[in-house]
Amino acid sequence: MDHSQLVGKIASDKDSLKLGQIIRIDKLLGKTIKTYEPFVMILIRKFLRKDMVVPLEAKKVTKVEGIYAWFNVTKAEFDEEVKRIKKIKAERETYTGTIVEQTNRNRYYSIRDFTGLSHKSKERKK
Repeated sequence: MDHSQLVGKIASDKDSLKLGQIIRIDKLLGKTIKTYEPFVMILIRKFLRKDMVVPLEAKKVTKVEGIYAWFNVTKAEFDEEVKRIKKIKAERETYTGTIVEQTNRNRYYSIRDFTGLSHKSKERKK
């Protein structure tokens, strides 16, 4: 199946419940086999919240008709995937990126880098 036909369609689950709108097709690494597989990127719009893009395997498409595309997933499975993506996104946004011990007159505080990628000031000058 040509997956480019799915772009712009509304994604639905087995029970015809709306999941979101398909905005693009990307090739990402598969979960079990480490090869690139086509994934459908679904845009989710929720009222008073940020928009979110969730990947879903393109091989799960069961039917395409009109402006709708049906996938072989349930709404509960899709919601679990959304929660997982939110958690990953939150972890990336909370990372500060530097380790510095700073003193400010009466205060002493430190910012920690958990990855260990910090450099000393002499190494930065080189």
